[in-house]
Amino acid sequence: MQVIKYCLVYFVFLYSLAYAVSVSGANNSIYITQSGGSTALTMNIDQIGNSNVVGTTGARVSLTGTTMTVDIDQIGDSNVIAATVAQGNSNSFTLSSTGDSNTQTLALGATGDVAGSDFDFAATGDSNVLTYTQGAAATATSGNTDIVIAGTSNNLNLVTEVVGATNNWDVDGDSNDIDTTQTGNANHSITADITGNTNNIDIDQTNSGGSTSGIVDIIGITTGGLIDIDQCSSGC
Repeated sequence: MQVIKYCLVYFVFLYSLAYAVSVSGANNSIYITQSGGSTALTMNIDQIGNSNVVGTTGARVSLTGTTMTVDIDQIGDSNVIAATVAQGNSNSFTLSSTGDSNTQTLALGATGDVAGSDFDFAATGDSNVLTYTQGAAATATSGNTDIVIAGTSNNLNLVTEVVGATNNWDVDGDSNDIDTTQTGNANHSITADITGNTNNIDIDQTNSGGSTSGIVDIIGITTGGLIDIDQCSSGC
């Protein structure tokens, strides 16, 4: 009897991947699912026009990997960006929207750690809605988030659940609403530079670790509006 042996070999190539997409016009859509723990992925997406989409809340751009560099720029009105950076350390993620009535929805560290990663988000214009969740997974740690808002009547909602989160805000404009919640058992910090009138800021910091601390540093040149800060060990 002849015996035939089969050998199945999988080759895993670790190398830099680069994607560059530039689109001009209206009603364009981009959907990306990247998996497998890519290393050194570079992705640049530019969209110019109105009603363009990079992912939706129901079909987000999904990225997993380490040392990734992602840059997404949208110029126009009523554009949508929805993405999930599931896990991966030492990543750089830059997102910029210029125009009115744009929507950004980001989940960072949705399934794992994003330690040592930098996230930079910017919105220039009016009536934009920005929703960020950082560290939904119990294993997620650290990560620095910088947010720049320039315009009026923008809405920012930021929920942070990671260990040792650092958030930096720069808000320039009027009638903006910012609502942020930081929870967990390790150090959190918020540094905010606010310029404008009738801006409303609501900050809740819950540190359940006993010896850990929450830090809020606000520099404001503003008239009217409301700044509400709650710091507690539980139940903020």
